[in-house]
Amino acid sequence: MFINLSYVLSEDMPVFSTNPKVKFEPVLRIANGDNTNVSMLHLFTHNGTHMDAPWHWNPEGKTIDKLGFEDMIFDRAKLIDVTKRPNFLIDRPDIEPFFLKDDDADFLMVFSGASLTRESNPDEYSKRWPSFTTDSAKFIIEETRVRGVAMDFLAVDSPGDLAVWNAPVHYIFEGRKDVSSRGVVLIEDANLRPILGKKIKRVFAMPLLVKGMDASPVNMFAELD
Repeated sequence: MFINLSYVLSEDMPVFSTNPKVKFEPVLRIANGDNTNVSMLHLFTHNGTHMDAPWHWNPEGKTIDKLGFEDMIFDRAKLIDVTKRPNFLIDRPDIEPFFLKDDDADFLMVFSGASLTRESNPDEYSKRWPSFTTDSAKFIIEETRVRGVAMDFLAVDSPGDLAVWNAPVHYIFEGRKDVSSRGVVLIEDANLRPILGKKIKRVFAMPLLVKGMDASPVNMFAELD
């Protein structure tokens, strides 16, 4: 059984305040007398469920078209529920207990509960989300084997940091040499609620392979046992 973990792209979906909206432009329409239906899609690489390539905030990182299947297919995915964390931000103590010694998880999905307001209060969802601390990011990079991290909110960094073009958590996750030893792919704004409590066999995350790009919409889905 497969379950979709990506949100449908739409013109009215919640996005970060500085991001341009997605736009769908009809080019040809049968209803208007044309022979076929053809459309133009105006996409922003960081709207909706999307994969960040390391090049997003790391000039030496891979672009989205240079990623391999090892960055897209995960056989030992771990889903953690941190909704009962004591503080708003997601810190190392919220994540570390889910990892055993010599844990071989290759993909981490973090359900914060933020996505529960995505439909009911999209304005709140697009302006305020929990984000990771630098300590939690360093733990994931330095003390786990995960090759990718997905989350149910818009970005790993806080809206306040991103508003002033500061991204300390992205720097760590995306492998900037001055702060990190390696980079991983990030999948932001993922729909993780459908797999809560499910036994996950495998996760697939397939971006559009657009040449030289920092990110791409991604089709992410889980195979269940």
